Amino acid sequence: MKQSEFVEALAAKHGLTQKMAGEILDSFWDLIVADVKKGDEVDFSYGKFILVKKAAHEGRNPLTGEHIKIVAKVVPQFKAGKKFKDAVAK
Repeated sequence: MKQSEFVEALAAKHGLTQKMAGEILDSFWDLIVADVKKGDEVDFSYGKFILVKKAAHEGRNPLTGEHIKIVAKVVPQFKAGKKFKDAVAK
């Protein structure tokens, strides 16, 4: 499902305009991004959004075989919760 399809379904389910549903979805993501960016976890019963620190390490270019240094970085991650896993498994 694409974002536009999700917004359309959300609007239809709750009797909203597509513009209102899109604004709600954008606000939802803005709040999650702001908290995760601060280093906080956003925890729902379906899972949680967290930041994971990846250490610097040495990698290899698969085409040339050349060894390269990969810098440390912080990446966002979603960890599915039991409620989400159980719902999908049904």
